[in-house]
Amino acid sequence: MLFKLKRGIIQRGLEKRNREKPFDYDYAENFSLEGITDPLINNSYYFSAHSEGLSFYARVGRRVSMDETWFALYLGGKMYSLPVEIYPAGESPIKVAKEGDNWTISYKGTLNEKDEVDFTGTFIPKQGPIDFTSNMPAVRMATGIANEKWSKDLFSSLQNISGQCHYEQEGILRGEFTLNGTATPFELPCVRDHSFGKRDWNYMNNHLWLMAVSSDSQFNYSLVSYPVISALEVGNYRTAAGMHYMLKADINLSEVGTGKVPEELSFSVLLDNGRSIPVKARKLTGVTYHFQDGEYTLIENIAEFTIDGKSCRGILEIGFNHDRSRFFNKRNLGEIRR
Repeated sequence: MLFKLKRGIIQRGLEKRNREKPFDYDYAENFSLEGITDPLINNSYYFSAHSEGLSFYARVGRRVSMDETWFALYLGGKMYSLPVEIYPAGESPIKVAKEGDNWTISYKGTLNEKDEVDFTGTFIPKQGPIDFTSNMPAVRMATGIANEKWSKDLFSSLQNISGQCHYEQEGILRGEFTLNGTATPFELPCVRDHSFGKRDWNYMNNHLWLMAVSSDSQFNYSLVSYPVISALEVGNYRTAAGMHYMLKADINLSEVGTGKVPEELSFSVLLDNGRSIPVKARKLTGVTYHFQDGEYTLIENIAEFTIDGKSCRGILEIGFNHDRSRFFNKRNLGEIRR
């Protein structure tokens, strides 16, 4: 009874806030680090595009002190990735630029220390943006907060995550790359992710992100654990019939809180239209990234998915704090209400 009361109070407050302060897409699209001196402020651009025979992802996380940089192609069963993770601020070789409603991304250089690539792609949006604060059902954040012991310190600490903006958009990525002299044109279903605000990797306990995309559907499940919220889960699933948001998932938390990458995951997602869909993910290969001098480790994996009976490809991303005792705040996972 107390849990439901707490959840209801927070849910109503969040719904009111979202009505009064809707997502400002134009502001978000044009956010920059100009005038910012705090090294914890992040402005991150991520693109992830997949088909049965080709997967691509890239990220530039801009900070006043550095550029966090990823670039990877998975082709013919082989992963080609950029081995350098950090560049001085403004010097990432991956270039991301907005051109009208589209975004271009390019990289020319070496992968795997010996493979030469020249890549240029243009992201063309096909769906509206999904803001992880205002579009996701408020009950998801409310559930996470209701699981915690309420105190003045708790609500003060929530400011550590409330200043972040995170949204995604589905479209196509069209272009061409030349790998070791062989040119490959491509047109792939793609999701771009833009997030900005304070991001202290060491503030995260652990997280999981599953994203799959195809020509006619897109799926997202996100789980993150912070000191202030032991488990926060959100998600969405779009088909030709429309977009629906996740109300609940039954993924086994113990399988994703071990400090290792799960080879396979299988669970069900309850959507806001009342349907429960089965989801399966199988890891193919991945690249490990390190943040803040090893305080946080993230593994970006290419994965095969079966979602509601349909096959597609995407990302199984998982990350862990160097202090393993912090996973899910050492909570008894069976006692976390979801």
